[in-house]
Formats: sequence, structure tokens, C-alpha cells
Amino acid sequence: MRASRFVLVWALFAASPAFAADGALSPREIYEGACASCHGNDGRGAPDSGVNVPLPDFSDCRMVTAENDGNWHYLLLHGGQSFGLSSQMPAFEGILSSEQIDQVIDYIRSFCTDASWPHGDLNFRRALITSKAFPEDEFLIKPEFEKGRDRTRDWVTEMSLERRVGTRGQVEVSLPFAAHDITHGPTTAGLGDVTLAYTHVLYANRFSATIVAAALDLVLPTGDYHRNLGAGTVNFGPSLLLGQRLGPIVFQGQIRGDAPIDENRADRSVSYNLAFSYPFSSIKRDWVPTVEIEALQDVSTSQHHLFITPEIYKGLTRRGHVAVALGAQIPVAGDADPFDVRVLAFFLWEYSDGGLWW
Repeated sequence: MRASRFVLVWALFAASPAFAADGALSPREIYEGACASCHGNDGRGAPDSGVNVPLPDFSDCRMVTAENDGNWHYLLLHGGQSFGLSSQMPAFEGILSSEQIDQVIDYIRSFCTDASWPHGDLNFRRALITSKAFPEDEFLIKPEFEKGRDRTRDWVTEMSLERRVGTRGQVEVSLPFAAHDITHGPTTAGLGDVTLAYTHVLYANRFSATIVAAALDLVLPTGDYHRNLGAGTVNFGPSLLLGQRLGPIVFQGQIRGDAPIDENRADRSVSYNLAFSYPFSSIKRDWVPTVEIEALQDVSTSQHHLFITPEIYKGLTRRGHVAVALGAQIPVAGDADPFDVRVLAFFLWEYSDGGLWW
């Protein structure tokens, strides 16, 4: 398969007038010589391709903008089997240069003619606490354990479903299940406070590797306040989100306010989050160590806290659309520490990209 593909592509390239003149091929000529026989000249799939799996529609902006260039490059270089996809997708290693592969990726993305969709290179890997600015189709399970200074222990497992809306929007619903334990006292458990959220991208620039978004959370008092399972009041949480790549470092930030309706039950606060990540590669399945810094200002009580959270992220599947992260939040400065130990994690599934195991 690979050898025959090499001969076919080389023959098409050699027959090209541009190649005959100076050895240079335009991105369109590279695509037509290497890809169009299966994916069609218009990117919608050739009807007589002979491929026995559904072909992607490159004119579908939702699909073609979701992935970063790192995953696209690896796929073209090593073929479909390298990502758990069809073996009929050939590898172009030794056929196309790295520069030509990048040109083909840009050409494939050009089938999406709506420039308002954020580029996939701005879809940075998620941090544990700092929210991301890029809109996603994701399902998350976020367990958290906290041992308090007042001899309490709290377990919360939150399930979140995120859905991309339009070109730049995202809606989210989060359903937490909580357990509260007091040493030598009763343990309570049940549904916590449900959160509805909307995020909208305000600015996205691939060339400066910058994305900015605004979000609004609406927290509903579905948890039992008297059993320590909820705040007991409606809470509004506006946020400003930022993501930017600076060389090999990915920086993500969030400024969030919490404004409860009943301040006798919950405190007003403002938090400032910074997450610094160092992806080992641009392939989504690779390791990503991250350090998050959170400064929390409790407006109601005038208390201040500073936390540091070291964490690690790892994709579980070949394409990285299923991933996990684990970290521990550590109080480092401020007023009386609110807890002794806080451990956080998440399990992530980008459900539009594939199944849980492929």
C-alpha cells in the first residue's frame, strides 16, 4: 500500500508543470496529487474513492477547526493506523516533506470559508482549575477531595457536559454529587448545586496564538444547605478567560467573580488564576505538566488566600481525545488556611472526536 502510494504520488507530482519547472508545488497541487483521489477536490470526499469508512467533510468548519496542527501533522506523516483510524489512510513520511505537510494542512483548513471559527491551535490542553477559552464538545468527570482544618472531609464528583454552539459559543451543565463528613459526627451525601454556564469567544488570533473569552455561570441551590451539600442560594459567576502560547509555554488565565444572592449563606469573592503548561509535544496525547497559581479574595470577610497547584495531564487514546489529569492544591500564603489537603482530578472525553476506546 505505502509503496504503491509513493509511486502514484510521485508520478502525479512529476507530471505537474510546476514540478517540472523548478521542483516546487503549490499547496493545491500537493493536495490534488496526494489527497484528492480519496477526499475529493472540494474536500467533501470522492464518491468513487473505494474507502470503506465514512470520509470527513473538510468543508465542515466544526470538524476542520477543532484539532490542532500537531495532530493533523502526525496523522499525515504516519498514517491512519498511528491514530487508531483506518489503515486506508496512508503515511506520507518520505513522500512529503514536513513543510509540504504543513502546507497541505493549511489548504485543507481553507475548505472552511468562515473565518469566525477559532483555529484548532488555540485549543490548549485543559487545566484542573483554570477554565479554558476554546469552545468544546466534552464530557468531564471531576472528582475532588478536601480535608478541612475544622475536622471535616468533603468529596465531590462533578459530571459536566459541554456542547459547542455556533462558531464561538459553548453551553455547559454540571451536576455534582457531594459527601460531607465530620469526625465523630454524621456523614451526609447527595446532589450538590447544579451549574449552568455559557462561554463565548471574544477574540481569537492564530498568528499571535491568543484567544480571549467571556463566561457566565449560574449556580442553582439544588444541594441541601442544611446538610452542607450546597450554598443555599443562587450564585452568579462571571469570568474573563485568556489562553496564549509563548514559545513552548502555554499560558491560561481566568478572572472570576462569585456574586451570591444571599450573602448570609455564601460569600462574595474574586479569584485570579494563572496556569503555566509545558506540553512535551504538539500531539494531544502527550504529557503536559502544569502549575496553577490562584489568588482568592473573599470580599465578604476581607480574607485573602494564595494557592499553588502542581498537576499532570496525559492523553489516554492515540488521538488524545480521552485524557486524565491529577493534581494537589497547596495553600502557600494568606489568612488561615481553609484546608489541610485538597486533591483534584478529571477524566475528559471529547465525544465528537470518537468513542471512549478508539
